Formats: sequence, C-alpha cells, structure tokens
Amino acid sequence: MKKNKFVKSELSARERKEKRRAEEERAASYDGRTEKERVEYASRRKNAIIAVIAAVVLMIIVSATILTVMSCNYMFEKNPIAVFVFESDGKTYKLEYEIFIDDSPNASDNFLYLASIGFFDGTIVYDTQNEQVRIGGYDGVKRDDGELTYTHRSDDVTFVNGLKGDFSPERFEEDDPSVFKYRVNKDNNNLDYRLFDYALCANVSGSAASSTEFQFVCGNKEMADYIDADGSRKTFTLETFAVPKDEEKAKETFSYILGLQTYTDDNGDPEYARKYFRAPQQTVWLKSVKVYNYDDAWNDRKYEYGFESYMTEKNAISSSWTKEYI
Repeated sequence: MKKNKFVKSELSARERKEKRRAEEERAASYDGRTEKERVEYASRRKNAIIAVIAAVVLMIIVSATILTVMSCNYMFEKNPIAVFVFESDGKTYKLEYEIFIDDSPNASDNFLYLASIGFFDGTIVYDTQNEQVRIGGYDGVKRDDGELTYTHRSDDVTFVNGLKGDFSPERFEEDDPSVFKYRVNKDNNNLDYRLFDYALCANVSGSAASSTEFQFVCGNKEMADYIDADGSRKTFTLETFAVPKDEEKAKETFSYILGLQTYTDDNGDPEYARKYFRAPQQTVWLKSVKVYNYDDAWNDRKYEYGFESYMTEKNAISSSWTKEYI
C-alpha cells in the first residue's frame, strides 16, 4: 500500500529538525570502523593521554628533586660552603659559611682539607675570650685534679696515622706521630675581618702551632688579642677567609656561646689552659664541619700552598714548634 506523504508526523517540526541533524552528525563521523574498533581506539587514546600526563608529572618531580639536591649540596654557589653544627646543653646551632677560596687560597685550602678529614668533628670550642670563638682540634675539656685538661688531634695516633698518605714520610718521626707540624703561607689579601660581622679567620702568626687554629671574630674587632696566663697582652695575626651566609643565625649562635661563663679559679680569677685558653664551663661541642661545592682542588694544590714548605728536609723542625701551645 502506498504511503500517503501527507500523513501527519507524530514528531513536531523542532523534533524532526533535531533528529535530522543528529543523523547528519552520525553520518559525518562514521569512519568505517566497527563499534568494537571504535571502543578500542577510544581506550588507546585515553591511555595515551594518561601516559603523557604521567610523563609530564614525572619530569616535574624529577626536575624538582634534582634542583633540591643541587641546592642542598650548594652546587649553585660560586664558592665552597662550610656547614658548622654546634651543640651545647641540648641546643643545636647550624651555620653556613662561604669560603673565599680565590682571595685566600692558603687559608681556605688548609681549613677545607682539615674539615674534609674530620679534623673538627666532635671537638670543642676551647677559647672564648675577647668576644672571639676559637676552634681547632681539641676533643675534650675536663677537670683533672683541679686542672683543665685538653686533648688535641695531634695526640691521637690512630687519627694521625690515617693521614700518612696525604703527606711526605718526613712528617712522621718515630718518637712523635704528630702530622700537624706545618706552616701555612700567608695570603696577604684585602679581606679585613673588621669589615665583616662574624668573619671566620685563620691564625697566620707563622708558627706550626697556629696552623690548625681558627676563630670567629664576633666583637671587639679593633684588637684581635688575648691575655696570656702571665698577664701579658698578645695580638693574633689573622686572615679572613670566610663569612656567614646568614648573619642573624651567626649572631644567635655566637651570642649564646659568648654568654657562657668561663672557668675561674678558687679566687674567682680567670683560669687558663694551655697558657691562654679560656674555655666555657658549659662545653660547646663542634659536632661536625662539612664542606660542599669543593672540587678536590686540594689534591692539586696542597703542596703549592704551604703544607710541605714547613719541612724541607728530614728532621727540619723549627725551634718555634712546641707542643705546649697545641
């Protein structure tokens, strides 16, 4: 039976228009694939998008991790960085110091080498007179029959013997295993410690006893001096080679250390150890000194900058050397 084209549709004109548009869209999007193929294609596309997103996220995480590690190791810094960790009475203080290795190669290499071998780790602040905090290889302070007693790394045979590969055999005498019998040549730089707050300085007085001595100049900058046990005033010869990256942290740390009471005798007078050291009664431990961004330049420069210049031949030990001051 022939269909009457004039039979009224059950759909409205608007509904017929939308239906026709939908059919046209389906026809335009048809690509000849089966329903199964289209489902598989959609699944693969979804997985590909997820994989791209995951790769981007992973790259961001890896990049952030690398930047964090590099930052923690101070790889973005121009100069080497020394990180000090002090501890006293349950308090811990961490300080970061920038080392001016180009301006002060002698003092810097000396300090950086000693730090790299653990020379300072587990030692103490042994002198705080005249608003200066001094460090350098003393690993104990105690009362012994009414006297202050210190032990220095140069007396630690095990520690010193571990360094024999670093120096010439002439350093080691059968009756004295001490390795720290060297002078460090002066840098004669223009870094005046009076121009900086809490500058780290090397003692370059010229004796073998001073080569392992360092101090933070915290105040009274006009005179880097000390009072000897005999009452005479003496002046250190210092060279600046490092400054704190955060002066507020340095101020907090050294204000605490310098605020500690030093030892006195029964009469209340200053008590000295090793001729002129005045130690805090509350022991301040230097738990560690770690160096970063240091490119092992020591291996190439250790002889050039004075570590061998003190002893030029076997048994050539200066008369100025004395264990009494170390």
